[in-house]
Amino acid sequence: MANKYGLLVQILLEHNRSCSAAQLANQLSVSVRTVHNYINSINKLYPGAITSTPQGYEISVQAAHRILDTETQNEIPQTASERCSYILNRLVQGGGRLNLYDLCEEIYISSTTFHSLLGRMRRLTRDYDLTLTVSSDVVSLNGTERNKRRLLSGLLYRESSFAFTSVEALQVAFPSIDVEEVRKDVLEVLNEFHYFINDYSLINLLLHIAIAINRVKNGCVNTDTETEHASLRAHEQELAEHVIRRLEQSFGISFSPAEAYELALLLVSRASTLDYQSITAENISAYIGPSCLELVNLLIRRVREYYNINLDEPEFFVRFALHIHNLLVRASNRSFCKNPLVSEIRQTCPLIYDVSVQLSGIILEQTGISIDDDEIAYIALHLGGALEAQKELARRVPAVLYCPSYYNMDVSLADRISRKMDGKILLTNVFTKESELELIPGKTLVISTVRLHRIPEAPYVAISPFLTNSDCMAINRKVEEIVMLQRREQFRRDLNSIMNPSLFERDGILQTREEVIHHICGRLQEQGYTNTEFESEVLEREGISSTGYSQFAIPHTLRMQAKRTGMYVYMSRTPVQWDENAVNLVIMLCFNSNERKIFYDIFEPLSMLLLETNNIKQLLACPDYASFVDFLVEHLE
Repeated sequence: MANKYGLLVQILLEHNRSCSAAQLANQLSVSVRTVHNYINSINKLYPGAITSTPQGYEISVQAAHRILDTETQNEIPQTASERCSYILNRLVQGGGRLNLYDLCEEIYISSTTFHSLLGRMRRLTRDYDLTLTVSSDVVSLNGTERNKRRLLSGLLYRESSFAFTSVEALQVAFPSIDVEEVRKDVLEVLNEFHYFINDYSLINLLLHIAIAINRVKNGCVNTDTETEHASLRAHEQELAEHVIRRLEQSFGISFSPAEAYELALLLVSRASTLDYQSITAENISAYIGPSCLELVNLLIRRVREYYNINLDEPEFFVRFALHIHNLLVRASNRSFCKNPLVSEIRQTCPLIYDVSVQLSGIILEQTGISIDDDEIAYIALHLGGALEAQKELARRVPAVLYCPSYYNMDVSLADRISRKMDGKILLTNVFTKESELELIPGKTLVISTVRLHRIPEAPYVAISPFLTNSDCMAINRKVEEIVMLQRREQFRRDLNSIMNPSLFERDGILQTREEVIHHICGRLQEQGYTNTEFESEVLEREGISSTGYSQFAIPHTLRMQAKRTGMYVYMSRTPVQWDENAVNLVIMLCFNSNERKIFYDIFEPLSMLLLETNNIKQLLACPDYASFVDFLVEHLE
């Protein structure tokens, strides 16, 4: 229902008595004829909701609440954060330009409220090299399409903090299910069968199990028996049977054969042992069928193309494919499952929910199956979990444990490491053979309880099997080394993206600030970085406040209007007088407005480096571009 109808209902409800068409027209800023059209439209959707009396129109309290609850309350952002996300999302999806007053009407805010949100929205868009402008009655989001998609992706990631990342959060979401009991049942069986599962995969598994238990308890049982299932190995089948029996006993429910098989796939795709083999696309295809597999690939591809979010991660693929398959089975039987989190998801994660709505549209287009709000919210759960997983992986250093005596240890060393190093590492696997270490990615931290015969190329730390405080300190130091290395690698990439040998000059002989600025601006213009106005803008900035420091200067403009982003380095044989300072090093920066994020990433660490007098001396001694960049990267703190 359009928000203008909802506003009419709200006015009638608050009026608490008959209200004439003229009064309604005045409050809605529309004609009396339009009011009559609105009321007719509402009564078509909700017969008898609004009645006409000699004194005017009336609406029953019950009807009003029903309309607002089902049609508007959950769709209209209420907080400043929600409104900002909604407006930016609408701008991206609306082509970058929208009418200010139409936008305000959509979310029931005044233009004054909108302008109060501008500062917050501009801070959000700045990080994605976008500008937000308001001219007359038009709101515009300016920048490249790629950066607009990055913004939308960033908004989705911000929302995904609602996603479940701990047992405690899952327990709040599923109050009728003892999530800790589920965790205990799963881990005890996995330990009994000598399987390892990393902490984040465990949370994802618990989420899926909680959803499955909730469905079964609400009578939504998967009775699919027609699909020919891919075969599981004997110990995998036995593992799944043990977990299922424990869950059935703990919660007094019964899983169908299809649900039991689905759980088996989830278990073996997350937990690992010596002879572990990942569930492949062929395994999944044998279970969900080629047409469903094609649909899942299409959904994942559309999310990547439009929202710049990669959902190809294997664990998500398996979980999502199984979910879509079961959704289609439920749809064919018209037995959709009630989701107790619909309202919370719609209100807390409107963009994630919106993505899920779009995916439901693709499903309708491809299969003819219409999905209700409850099932859309389940899709949102999976998307939110995937986004949070990516954020977790970005924050943590991936690690593996090499422990030859793993199977003989009565207490899981891996679990203790994960708990001690929570938030810093993501323990992805446990190996018992040294040869298996050759297969891990180069940036994965190897934690070993024994001395290795061959030191791996990956970062490596040796600990005792008892995980002492000194062991934890050793892991911490190694993690800090890895994080710093990653920061320096990113800093090098940023420097090389805005600088090259042609922008590096040493042994300059110019004597004044104006001569140096004129010379550098000319070189930048020659190479297509700036236009003719750039030099006057640099001088304008200098006139406000000098960019010179004790031995260096970083001249730049007030506005980021360069054609390309660049950094020019000029070293002088003799000091150049820069207002009150004599400088030997000049670094001129020019930035394109679409790349302002690089400015914020580069400017602060560069300034901090240059403020160290000893660093300046060593930079001036660098003979060429490569050694100059190397020095900056190596001294980043």
